[in-house]
Amino acid sequence: MVAVYLGEGGVRLGIAQMCIQLPGLVFILFGGLLADRVDRRTILIVFQCLAALPVFTLVLLIEISTLSYLMLIVFAVGAGSFNAFIQPARDSILNQVSGPNIQQAVTMTMGLSFFAQIVGFGFAGQADNTGPVPLLLIQGTVLLFGALVAVKLPSSMPRSASLAETREKNRQSVFGEIRDGLSLIFHSPRMFPVMILMFSVGVFYMGAFSVLNPLAVRDVYGGAAFDIALSYMCFMVGTIVMTIILVAIGGIRRQGLGLMIALVVGGVFLIVINLRLPFYGYVLCIGLWGMCGGVAMSLGRAIVQEAAPENYRARALSIYSLGTLGGGPIGAVSMGYFASVMNPLLGFIVAAAGVFFTVVVVWSMTNLSNVDRLAE
Repeated sequence: MVAVYLGEGGVRLGIAQMCIQLPGLVFILFGGLLADRVDRRTILIVFQCLAALPVFTLVLLIEISTLSYLMLIVFAVGAGSFNAFIQPARDSILNQVSGPNIQQAVTMTMGLSFFAQIVGFGFAGQADNTGPVPLLLIQGTVLLFGALVAVKLPSSMPRSASLAETREKNRQSVFGEIRDGLSLIFHSPRMFPVMILMFSVGVFYMGAFSVLNPLAVRDVYGGAAFDIALSYMCFMVGTIVMTIILVAIGGIRRQGLGLMIALVVGGVFLIVINLRLPFYGYVLCIGLWGMCGGVAMSLGRAIVQEAAPENYRARALSIYSLGTLGGGPIGAVSMGYFASVMNPLLGFIVAAAGVFFTVVVVWSMTNLSNVDRLAE
């Protein structure tokens, strides 16, 4: 919508991406706390319905010819806000409906999610022919369908607390409970290094994915909406292929080491992009980067999902997501700036270098390389 329909440049695209990620910084910790207190099924039903409202509002604005960049910013903020409450509830309910092998459940769920995104990008690639309205109508309908599916879930109240625990919770403030969740993460030798890596992924890789990629396709290769969608689909295909492999081999035992290696190898493919490859070579590298992303995202979330205590799990997962979301707005704006002053392909080198540096720091200063999986 921003890059093609409105034809905006790198800086304004970066700002728009920042606005869809920024609400997560404000609300996702509250979303995690809510999911630790309230029936997660109810949260999913209510907020899936609310998430459809900005989409249908966007359709109305297009139909009456009043769509503007400012209206897209408002849409981005609304969509990001509702997702900040959906994500912790959805992630934490996984432990209640999965088997004992959490890593495998996380991997399969992630693979299904990316498969759905491939379908979404396939629809988005038709924007040149159909215009945005039919696609937005499909998007809003799918969000409402998600609410209908959530109705079929069993009631998923958090673990019942003892009378003493309940009284203690009542004495604590909301911010006190959030502080407890943060303290749990920061004092965990398993989870804290993952948070550092995920923050760097948010700054560098998320910025490259959301801003540099569409600008490179448009400005370097002369592509349109279909080509941008194709590049995103290749990333998702790579992720799904790796998901299938991980499920087939039963996951990775050396989770910490595998996470760091995946991040480094993914950065190598971003550097290779600068060899001025033809477009099919470009999307191939994006797909291989997606395979590495599949490993990193699966292992990072599995480490947190396994290590977090049940009554803190939603908060821990929301803080994990905050690690990535916290870096996302910074990455979106900074990568948009790099794309405006240099060739977008060179921005991929900057992104890879930033992640490489973070991996070296984590590798040398923490014990993450020795972290193995807990659940069997």
